[in-house]
Amino acid sequence: MSNGIYQGYEAIQSLVAKKNKELPKGISMRINQRKYLEFQFVDPATGTRKPKSTGESLTEEGIILASAKAHKVLEALQKFTKASEFWEWYDKEVLGKNQVKNDLVTYREIFTQIEDKYFKGVNKNTKLKRSKEQPSDVNSFRVSYGNIFKRFPNWDKYPEWTDIEKVLYSWEQGSKSFKDAYFVLKRVASMCPNKDSLLEKLDDIEHNQTDFKEKQSIDIDTFLQWHERTLSAIDGLTDKRHIEARVKWTWVASMCVLYGLRPTEIAAAQNLFSPVTVDGYTIPALNSPNNKELLLYLGDFTYFGIRIKTGKRVCKPMVTDRVLIERLKIQEPNLPTYTPKEGSKACSIIDGFNNNFTKAMDSYKLPITQKYAFRHLANQLGEKFGIPQEIRARLLGHSTQVNENTYKKRSNIRTSIDLITNHSKQPLSLDMAKQALTNNGFDINQKEVKAILKIIYQLDDW
Repeated sequence: MSNGIYQGYEAIQSLVAKKNKELPKGISMRINQRKYLEFQFVDPATGTRKPKSTGESLTEEGIILASAKAHKVLEALQKFTKASEFWEWYDKEVLGKNQVKNDLVTYREIFTQIEDKYFKGVNKNTKLKRSKEQPSDVNSFRVSYGNIFKRFPNWDKYPEWTDIEKVLYSWEQGSKSFKDAYFVLKRVASMCPNKDSLLEKLDDIEHNQTDFKEKQSIDIDTFLQWHERTLSAIDGLTDKRHIEARVKWTWVASMCVLYGLRPTEIAAAQNLFSPVTVDGYTIPALNSPNNKELLLYLGDFTYFGIRIKTGKRVCKPMVTDRVLIERLKIQEPNLPTYTPKEGSKACSIIDGFNNNFTKAMDSYKLPITQKYAFRHLANQLGEKFGIPQEIRARLLGHSTQVNENTYKKRSNIRTSIDLITNHSKQPLSLDMAKQALTNNGFDINQKEVKAILKIIYQLDDW
């Protein structure tokens, strides 16, 4: 020692050893690579002893300051019950990390980041780039995020758990709204400087949906009775506009049932009255006798400029019953006219056509209020008429997983019974058909019988 100052590496080693003897059990200091001064203590997260920077330099002054910190570290290890809280304290108090910059992130800044990223992305169904000029995208953001963000009273505050908790519990726990808000708020929390403690608190909350609305259903016979009753009522009407509206909206309802379309998707049909050519293939107009399969081509947008939910695709009816198709006048397109008011909000433009459809159905006393039941009826009709699930899912514009997990849950009892009882009446395989004909006294080698089997089973030669 010279003038009270330690000289050289050996003097530093000696001071560290001396200070270690003065420290309480459970923490010590060590020198790493002859350059760094570190603590050693049991990590509360892993339960193993590990080195950690003291935040001080390997000098006499640094050793003395680190020795004082060691007592605080030991107190903190005994004080905090959660590892995340301890390490948050350690970074701030021991390492002196500057958290002022991170803390200056307001709700407004976080919400803006989420919104910017959303509109830089693409629609998950259509894969089209989102745009703030497209009402459907604006409305989707409002439904997914905006309705949650607006429940924060002060967007210029720095994030706190009490704010997030209050917003989350503004919905009933167990509801779908609570579940949806939970994941949005989890995303918000992940962008906060104190994200570890916020996310840990959210992880402790039960967020699964337990309250479900009763899902309505309708069978085809009930729909047909309503359809006939609704059009029969025209005889008592005198207002031409009311008569036309009744015919048009019942045609839309019929399209929903037979094609499984959402009402607004029908407004995106491109070939109602004229053929459309896509990738070199021409699809006849729906009202043309040449459209034997009743193919309907949907574009990405409705005639009033709204992007449809599941994007462009080719559709066909879920039934092959020609009598039913003709009864519902499917090949006599009668699409209602809808013109959004100038200056309308995105949500009004998006919901306008569908709201008009809902009002019409209510006015005509449809026996259900959930119009989505039409789509589920179509799915069941497709199953009844032997359309494989993969094809039904494609016609409906979603995945087979959605069809399995969602659509089969909303089944109508009468339609379900039809499916079960008619299962044994499904077409036979070729070999079984030949055997059944033989058992019933037919000679399967006769020219006429062979010709019929060739047509039915689409045989090249037999």
